[in-house]
Amino acid sequence: MSATTFPALSSLTYEQLQQLYVKNKAELTKHVNEAVGVEEKFYGGHDWFVRWWESPPHLQQAQQQHHQQPGSDIVSFGSSLYQDHNGLEHQSIPSSEQSEAVNMVKNRFRRRLQRFNWVTGPHHQPDLERVLEGSGFSCLEAEPIMCADLTNTSVLENHSSVPSATSFSAASSSSSQPPVVDVTGVHSTPQRRPLPLLFGLPEGIVIEPISSLGIIGWVSTWAHGAPECDVLHWTKVYARVATSVSREQFRMFAARRGNECIGTGYLHCHSGIASIHSLFVNPEYRRQGIGKALAAYAMHDARALGYQVATLTASGSAMGLLTKLGFKEFGIVKLHTWYPALADSSSGTPRKTVIRGKRGGQQQQNQHQQQAAVKYKEKDIVKTTEEMEKLKIQEAEELEKLKIKEAEEEGWELV
Repeated sequence: MSATTFPALSSLTYEQLQQLYVKNKAELTKHVNEAVGVEEKFYGGHDWFVRWWESPPHLQQAQQQHHQQPGSDIVSFGSSLYQDHNGLEHQSIPSSEQSEAVNMVKNRFRRRLQRFNWVTGPHHQPDLERVLEGSGFSCLEAEPIMCADLTNTSVLENHSSVPSATSFSAASSSSSQPPVVDVTGVHSTPQRRPLPLLFGLPEGIVIEPISSLGIIGWVSTWAHGAPECDVLHWTKVYARVATSVSREQFRMFAARRGNECIGTGYLHCHSGIASIHSLFVNPEYRRQGIGKALAAYAMHDARALGYQVATLTASGSAMGLLTKLGFKEFGIVKLHTWYPALADSSSGTPRKTVIRGKRGGQQQQNQHQQQAAVKYKEKDIVKTTEEMEKLKIQEAEELEKLKIKEAEEEGWELV
């Protein structure tokens, strides 16, 4: 059977590329959430709707019981793991309906006492972002998404002649139609070419696909320093995705030194593009070219599958490295999170801190929220309205201090 023809970067406008990115991400999110029984919900009117993912109550209850600390009324950090999956991503809502949609979602999760993530972008959505901020959402991340032309072989095979990312020129007309892409078709896989030695991996380090037996080591590295319950949760997620989704669509890889996993990444192919995720190198092995080699490995893998466009979400510190590999920015994604404990504060909306270049963010977001809120989660104690307002303000201030402290320690840019 002949290979499926995927769209070339030069044939896509920025708008079309953003649409393919959103479709690819929606498919990935579906597989991740369905792996642990998270449910998709819908709300809307006659000509618009929003859809989001939420964890059913029985999952929350089971997780809370499992992680309850003996002899304590305080639930441990792990009890909030399923709240990581409560979210809505990359959806356009008519301006006249944005307040209704945001308030509906917020009120739903207020009743459940669960946090909620709302991701905007990759196109500019200033009106929706203002509504989210006015409704008590905090913008925790703002990161660029980037694309690369996989047909430009010189980028991967000869670093001395890497062109500037400005060589990418998207079609100027937003009205032109993208090529017809058969995203469900079966295509042949060209002969795999080895990763070029020009990437200069240190001696003894290799990058290779991982099997199901290697997933727990992969997650332990990617979730560097996270509690064991986090590692077990995400191991279960990725193990189920890896076994339920075709290798043509989802493939994980790792950098190894002997039996030790020191770097991670995975590739998700859908809607005609290849999206690269979870590029991470153990801090002990950074500044040795391993991060660049992981990105190049994914690009080679995608090209071997016939894809002509690769995308990824970049941190601020990785922008220069990715530019040398031919990536160029084509949008920004922002993570807005709503915490029930911070809602309806009489002092108004807490000051927002955006941290640019924060990797992934899930583990740190949960930790911030838990550290700030755990002292106020006393069970079966009724507070007066005045006391509750003071607690909300204290939690907001504590959360802000934690975010700023961590950002300063890691050298992130506060804006």
